[in-house]
This record gives sequence, C-alpha cells and structure tokens, in this order.
Amino acid sequence: MRSATCSPNVTDVQWQEIVDALTRREFGAGLGAAALAALTAACARPDAATGSDSGAQRTVTHAMGTTTVSNRPSRIVALDSLPIDTVVTLGKTPVGAAQAGSADALPAYLGGGLDSTTVVGSIAEPNLEAIAALQPDLILSSKQRHGDLYDALSAIAPTVFSVSPAVDWQGTLRLFAEAMGETDAAEQKLSAFHARAAALTETSRGRTAHVIRVMDDGLRLHGPGTFSGSVLTAAGYTITGQPWDAKNDMSEISLENVAQIDSDIAFVANTSAPGELGIDPVLIGQMGPSRRDGVRQTDYRVWITGIGLTGANLILDDLERL
Repeated sequence: MRSATCSPNVTDVQWQEIVDALTRREFGAGLGAAALAALTAACARPDAATGSDSGAQRTVTHAMGTTTVSNRPSRIVALDSLPIDTVVTLGKTPVGAAQAGSADALPAYLGGGLDSTTVVGSIAEPNLEAIAALQPDLILSSKQRHGDLYDALSAIAPTVFSVSPAVDWQGTLRLFAEAMGETDAAEQKLSAFHARAAALTETSRGRTAHVIRVMDDGLRLHGPGTFSGSVLTAAGYTITGQPWDAKNDMSEISLENVAQIDSDIAFVANTSAPGELGIDPVLIGQMGPSRRDGVRQTDYRVWITGIGLTGANLILDDLERL
C-alpha cells in the first residue's frame, strides 16, 4: 500500500511502478531516471529543495563525491551500524534505520535512543519505499555496503557515504558528524573517549590481547585496525601479530592451531549465555591467555557490531572492570 505521506498527484498505478523499480536488485536495468523523478515528486519533503533549515546548506565531500545538505538535518535515516551509533551518540534519534540480518531488532546497547525509530529493512536489503515514506532530509551509509543504491537513495534525500562500514570508524564518525552539523559535539565526545582510553594505558601498557569470534570452521581473530582492535590499542593493549588480511585486518585460524593465540588476554565475542565461550575447554587450555590473564567472554553486539563511539565506550567499560 502507498504511504499516506506521498503526494496524491501520483496515482496508485504510478506508485506501484515506482515501488517495482526501486525494489529490484538489478538497479542498472530497472531503475531509470523516470522512476527516480517520480519517486522524488511522490515522497520528497515539501522543503526538500532547500533542506529542513530554511535554505541554509553546506557541501559535504564524501566517498561518492559531494552532496549539499541542510545545516541541521532533523530527519535522518541510518543504514548501517556506525551511522546508527553516530546519530544516537550525537543526541539525535534517526527516523529510520536498517537492522542487521542476523538480528530481530535495532541495537539494544543504544538503549532508548532508537525507541521511535522505524525499521527500514535490513542492512543487506534496505527497503527504499519505507525510506522514502519517512521523508528524510539526510541518509547515511557507506559505499562498500550500499554503493549500488546511491543514485536511488540520493533521489530520496541528500545522501552521504563513507568508504567502508567499519575501517577508520573515527574518521567516518567525523564525516557523518559534518553531514549532521554536529562537528563540535563529535570532537568533544571523541576527546573524552581518548582521555578514558589513555587512563587505562597506565595498567594495560605492555599487555597483549586477542579478539576472537568463533566461526563454523575455526576462529576469526580481529586485528588492530578493526573496531574492537582499535579500541584495545587506544587503551594500551598490543594486538599480537598475525598475517592480517589486507582488506579487513582479520585472520582465520583452524581449531588445530589455537596455540597461535599466545597473548596475555583473549576476548571471545559472542551472543551466548554467560560462561559459554563456544570453544572446547581442551582447546582453551592450549591458548596462552588461559595461563595468564584469562579468556574472557564479551558481547558480540558491542565488541563486533557496536561500531561507533557509544559502542567503543562500552568496550572501555568492560576493560575498566577487569
């Protein structure tokens, strides 16, 4: 059914044609200029041409080029973990957000910050009709995740993309803050995070660590350039050497090679009940951390997918409790 917020000048037949075009995965063939124009006419905010700040605009340079945005956008749609975290961290509630395919809700660690947010599909399959119906004035995501949707999303509202959904999360936070008109607030919160992390280095300096995810066929180790790895590094830990993959800074090892995990402490991130690491105790005994500072269970939804400043501060909370 067509959203009631869309222009009555577009007939039901025209609306269905728009929806059919927007929901095809073959965007190159199925999403033409006519569909984009009709969508813009049907669902754009009345002030879409000038933004929500009475014409006050800025130009933001990002992974897809440049985009003109309202000075203070108020109706933001976030299509990945980092932009969702960033919008809430900077004191706003996104009108729409995409949820991870493996989750049945938006990130719980953000508390009430998403209470009034509408789910607009999954991160893997955003629902463009649902996004348009919310009449956003800013859409945030990444080229790596949604590059093929950029033209469609830009027809709905000004769209700003980072390069990657996770690499250089602090730089991406600054980009999204710029798009939101919240640069000063972002810098203040980043400074507070780094001050907390620096305080932890007094006790953690010189200690080594691993971040582990249990996979179907082995273990995945997260390197210093990953989200949780970068937080540990900021807090004074050294992520011990592995042949890190150049694309994602991770490393896969088989269960037969768990002795390679020879750090002082290991953090196993999962969603299991407390105390359930998902690794055979015999194998845990072969890891160096089992004989030093231990193998600790952590929340996957924070350490792995909680990418952003609020998630990073929750990791610091965990480290402070050690």
